[in-house]
Amino acid sequence: MTLFSRRNAPPPSQLTYDVPEAVRSRIAAILDHHVGGSRSMKVFLHDMEDLLTRQYGYLSQSSYRAARRSDIPVIEHFFTCSDEQALDFIEACFQLNVHCGGQAAVDEINEALRQEGIGYELTKYLAPQMARGDICVGQPISAALLPRIIRVDSQRMHAEAVAPALALLSNSVFAVANAELLKAHSDHRSGRHEDAITACSSAFESVLKTICDHKGWAYNADKDTCAALVDLCYKQSLFPSFYVELFKRVGTVRNKLGDAHGRGPTPAHDVEAAHAEHMLHMTSAHILLLTHLAALE
Repeated sequence: MTLFSRRNAPPPSQLTYDVPEAVRSRIAAILDHHVGGSRSMKVFLHDMEDLLTRQYGYLSQSSYRAARRSDIPVIEHFFTCSDEQALDFIEACFQLNVHCGGQAAVDEINEALRQEGIGYELTKYLAPQMARGDICVGQPISAALLPRIIRVDSQRMHAEAVAPALALLSNSVFAVANAELLKAHSDHRSGRHEDAITACSSAFESVLKTICDHKGWAYNADKDTCAALVDLCYKQSLFPSFYVELFKRVGTVRNKLGDAHGRGPTPAHDVEAAHAEHMLHMTSAHILLLTHLAALE
């Protein structure tokens, strides 16, 4: 249900990358709704406190008792911790044993972030579905299948290229490329721009290798990098000749700005967030086109 004020509110003019208290309150209410039941919530809070304490060694709290939002340590932490740790909290919700609502919860949290103009989003929920409140007692779920917080720089580009590419790579045949592109998003969010560029190139190469495997085109798995794989796919008529140099530029940007080969004590170029953002967008668009041409959508 969308209320009148939300339906008629203009979209945010620009994205921000902090997580203010009002947004944290909305997300806490969403989680409370989806976890469901006092027993499940008790287990949820216990497991979250254990997970975060093992990660940080402490939980945040206001230095003034009268200013504290909750007597529950992990809830108090969520309202007083840094923006980065608040994002950790949201992501960690889907790593716990207590079912947090699956894709429905992801969709509602993402909608709240979009409405508030927050430049982050959870990726798709791919873990097995369980009834609300049930505890997962089966095999451990691969971390690559769980929702991850990724940074959104351009809403239009994200909607048209990045999100569709991530959805496509969620197919198990692209498991390696999926993990590499998710790493690129994580590195970008954390300001490791050289790492993000390198991971983008790795994801692109993995997609090329997956296409070659699917088509039965022989390549050297240990030696063939971006340029060789692009040449191979061109020779197999996957795309016209004018795309060759365009696709090879993924490797060029990686070599010039990434950290795969070491940039030395005096790098020739300063790497900025915009470079990583562009690489993410370019790689995502290339992946969508190549998988379409290879009939691997």
